[in-house]
Amino acid sequence: MLASNRLRLVAYTPVVVIALGIVLRPLLYASFHAGAFSVGDLAIAMGFGVIYDALVGILAATPLTFLLATLRLRVLERPSARFALFASIAAAAVFSAFTEWFFFEEFNSRFNNIAIDYIRSPKEVVGNIKESYQIGIFVASAAAAGIVFAIAGLRATRGITLAPITFRERLKRGASVLLVTVLAGMALEILPSEASNDRIVSEVAQNGLDRLVHAVRTGSLEYSVYYRMLPIDLARRRAASVLGAPWISGREAAAPAVPGFPPSTPRPWNVVVILEESFGSEFVGVLGHADRKTTPGFDRWSREGVLLTNLTATGNRTVRGLEGTLCSLVPLPGAAVSKRLKHDEVATLAGVFKRDGYATAFVYGGWGRFDDMKPFFPINGYGEFIERDAYPRDAFSTIWGVADEWIFTKTLERQKQAAERGERLFMTVLTVSNHRPYRVPERGTSWPARDQNREAAVAYADWALADYLDRAKAAGLLEHTIVLVEGDHGARVYGAEEIPTPSYRIPGLFLVPDAAWRGRRIDRLASQIDLGPTLLALMGRPTPAPFLGQSLIGLPPDGGRAFVHHDRDVGLLTDHALVTLGLQREDTCYTRSGRDSDVLVRAPSCASSPELQTLEDDAAAVYQTADALLRSGEYKLSADGRLVARAGLP
Repeated sequence: MLASNRLRLVAYTPVVVIALGIVLRPLLYASFHAGAFSVGDLAIAMGFGVIYDALVGILAATPLTFLLATLRLRVLERPSARFALFASIAAAAVFSAFTEWFFFEEFNSRFNNIAIDYIRSPKEVVGNIKESYQIGIFVASAAAAGIVFAIAGLRATRGITLAPITFRERLKRGASVLLVTVLAGMALEILPSEASNDRIVSEVAQNGLDRLVHAVRTGSLEYSVYYRMLPIDLARRRAASVLGAPWISGREAAAPAVPGFPPSTPRPWNVVVILEESFGSEFVGVLGHADRKTTPGFDRWSREGVLLTNLTATGNRTVRGLEGTLCSLVPLPGAAVSKRLKHDEVATLAGVFKRDGYATAFVYGGWGRFDDMKPFFPINGYGEFIERDAYPRDAFSTIWGVADEWIFTKTLERQKQAAERGERLFMTVLTVSNHRPYRVPERGTSWPARDQNREAAVAYADWALADYLDRAKAAGLLEHTIVLVEGDHGARVYGAEEIPTPSYRIPGLFLVPDAAWRGRRIDRLASQIDLGPTLLALMGRPTPAPFLGQSLIGLPPDGGRAFVHHDRDVGLLTDHALVTLGLQREDTCYTRSGRDSDVLVRAPSCASSPELQTLEDDAAAVYQTADALLRSGEYKLSADGRLVARAGLP
């Protein structure tokens, strides 16, 4: 009797969840299904749905279940206490069902990453809800339904008593609860995410809370559901043409010749890739902003290498810069690759060099948990991951990590160690100082550190970068090391466009041991996904599949393109236009006078000119194909650098 009384209390939450699912699913299917009404499809949705709801109900009830298993909770013998508990649980579940209905009505889906974005913007979301819905009616309805469920719960638990529990019983039952919770979670993981080939049927079958948790964990946003699509074969052919990657369309191609190098003479240089936090072109003197006086160090060193004057970041977050540079992958909607594939292998620059016998290291001043860099990078080519605990405890630091000069000192130490060992080394360095709260050490720049503003942080970051390069040169390390310096993204997002590309301009600089490359400029519009292939070309190496970028070496100034991302939009920028692909296949096109112009004029529609319509199709083809490669697990390097399991590309 002791156990059965507690089980009756525990069963309340799963029963409520299942009951609401039994009501909600037929309504969702009847309202949003495509084609003719199918009793069989509805039965599939209901069958899978009951299983999903039961498992989610078990997980949702875990806190109460654990308390009942380990404590007496005699207060629940009182009907008033049980009523309050039951009513609150049911009211919350009913209100969630209302929310799911309206979400499904707008996005044709259960909760996904869009819902996560809503949660992250509570002020705007609450305001929108107040203006769009009669929120009071739904709150009152949920409360009323909660009362009805609570009355039923009281009847089902009438006369219960909660006897004392021995210590031994508490341990045994507590362990049982944890075991059941783990098993329920594992069952949700192994259940198929698609109950049917019909997407609407699968969405109806799902449980909203489970989908919300899944969105938080995976950052998954299905491109095919929300964005412009082309026939698969056509998309692959167009993507292959736009990207200069014939393997995408199933055609073999000889390794491309690298301008300036015979095929058999790759340079065995060491490599350092430096991503400078929030280092936008708007601060860089040599890129047309000499009046700001914030980057004298970069300006000086820009004369020593190959300067990119029209480099565009793939996004406005560090994780996007890492993805574009190190994976040569276009920025897909939803989460970046390190967030969506935390434990899976993908193609990276580090993987290319590790395959060729290089030691590989990632150097960061903060903790690797930021942006899920760790464990992603250690399983994707990096043998070492240096983070906050590798630096002196008294190093100058903020919440983001140690100041840049300590990061560069650690980088220099690792380079010298490699030289002593006679090992070839590939390193990636991510700085942190140019970030709010803009607190940096006083180092005699033209902007006093005590000002604690963006300019002071940029000036310090520039000083630390130049100081590192000066020290590396004095140590003789640059004689056999190619260095890439770039901004991970711009300082801030501004502009009225769907994707405000003027704020995406960043500096890029290759410092090459070969003096023939000194003082060069590349004015072609370029994307961060092109940096890896260009670095490889400067070393006399071809671009391996499945990298989507292209080497900029030897290309004309005109005809460039950049791939960009903002919020839920992705886009393709060219010298004269920008197309953005939005949710629900709502695309927007802009025109501009040339690659140096930041003035984008919105077109009436993408169909207003053949050029814009072609660009729209090109963008859709690239993003659709890249999404298919990543989701199918094919964005990997094989031993010879070719695409893995090409035949499986959907």
